[in-house]
Amino acid sequence: MPDSPLDNLSRTQIRAAAYDRMLHLFSDLSKPERIFAEILEIVDEAVPCEAASLLLVTAEDGGMTFVAATGPVAEKIKGMKLGPGVGIAGACARDHAVIAVSDVQREPRFAREISKALGFETRSLLAVPILYKGDLAGILELVNKTHGDDWQRHEIELIERIARSAASLINLIGERP
Repeated sequence: MPDSPLDNLSRTQIRAAAYDRMLHLFSDLSKPERIFAEILEIVDEAVPCEAASLLLVTAEDGGMTFVAATGPVAEKIKGMKLGPGVGIAGACARDHAVIAVSDVQREPRFAREISKALGFETRSLLAVPILYKGDLAGILELVNKTHGDDWQRHEIELIERIARSAASLINLIGERP
């Protein structure tokens, strides 16, 4: 069944608001932590979910660090390191490709031990690479979509566009923890 004109209007308004907020982040790059947190706020408003995180590449071998997070275990996850190739985020980083999983229990790349250690039940996950001129800067992760677990094409495309803007911000900031 095709989307109603009202659905399309709502999506357009959500996209416009996300793009506008991302553009405003370029006006002051002096506080990277604030910018990283705002990126996740924008992501959550665009596609509501229980948790989200921003990982940056911080090691020569491709290891990443969670530099910002939202949700019930945000404080536990911030600063946590993720080895190269670990979990869905690691696979996303390795392949430079979006990975959308509606049921992580059926996904062999899902790092169950991390979810269990954090005491957080992950049902669905979207991992989007943050690429700057083809080089991986990090990963945007959305966890447990609020309205159903299936990731819609328009949601994935919006998060990909946010990730492209985030790549430019990260490059301009020039900071890797």
